[in-house]
Amino acid sequence: MKCKRCRATVPDDADRCPSCGQDLTSLRQLLSDFYGEEPTRPGDGDALPREPVVFAAEKELPPAVSAEEPREEIRIVTGPYPEYDRDFSLQEALLEKETGEEGEEASTWDRALRGGFWLRSMAMAADLLILLLLLAIFVVLGFLTLSAGATGGREITLLRQIRIILPVLLPLGLALMLAYFTFFHGTWGQTIGKMIFGLRVVRTDGQPLSFARALARALGYLLSAVPFFLGFLWVAFSSSKRSWHDALTDTMVTREQ
Repeated sequence: MKCKRCRATVPDDADRCPSCGQDLTSLRQLLSDFYGEEPTRPGDGDALPREPVVFAAEKELPPAVSAEEPREEIRIVTGPYPEYDRDFSLQEALLEKETGEEGEEASTWDRALRGGFWLRSMAMAADLLILLLLLAIFVVLGFLTLSAGATGGREITLLRQIRIILPVLLPLGLALMLAYFTFFHGTWGQTIGKMIFGLRVVRTDGQPLSFARALARALGYLLSAVPFFLGFLWVAFSSSKRSWHDALTDTMVTREQ
C-alpha cells in the first residue's frame, strides 16, 4: 500500500510509514473492510490477481408501480481498470474534418460565423463616407492650387476650375478606393468600417489575405456594382452570405468573436 502523506510504498503489515512516520492503522483497517480480509502480506506466495467483482442490485419500485413490471437491473462492476488507448488525443478528435449529410466535406465558410447583409452594408457605408471625405479634401486642395497658380493677376473663374477638376474626380476616386481597400484588407483583413461592426475578410481556409488577393477583391467591387449592384445584393439571397467578389477571390466575411 501507499502512504497517503508522502505517497511512498510501504509493506501492507506496517503500522507506520518508514519515510514520514505517518500512522497507517486507519488505512489498514479501511483496506481490511473493503476486501473483507487482511491485505496480502509479503511471503504469502504469489497470489493471483483479483477478478472483477459484480454486484447486482435492483431499483426500489415506487408504490404506484406494479411489481409485475420488469425492474431495471443495475450492475456495479469493480475491479482492474480498463485499458484505455493512450494514443488517443482529444485535440486530434476536435480537428477531425466534419462531413455533411451526404458524406461530402463541409467547407470552412459553412462552419464560420459569416457576416450578414446588413452588417456588411453598414460597414461599406462607413467606408464610403471615409472615402468621400478623403476625396473632398483632394478637391479642396485642387481648388486652392488652381487659385494660387493663377498668373498675371488674372483669377481662374469657378466654372473653369470645375471643368478642370471634374474630369479628374472619377479616376482619383477609383484610385483612392483601390488603395484604401487593398491596404486595409491586405494589412489587417478589415477596413475601418469593418472594424466598427466587428467584421473581417479572410480566405475560405481561414488564412489572411495577401495584398494581391486584396487588390483582386477590390477590383471585383466593380464587377459586383455594374449590374445594378447585384453582386452586393447577392449576400442577402445567398445561403453562403458571399458576394460575387467573394466568390471571385475565394474569400468570405466573418464576424469576430
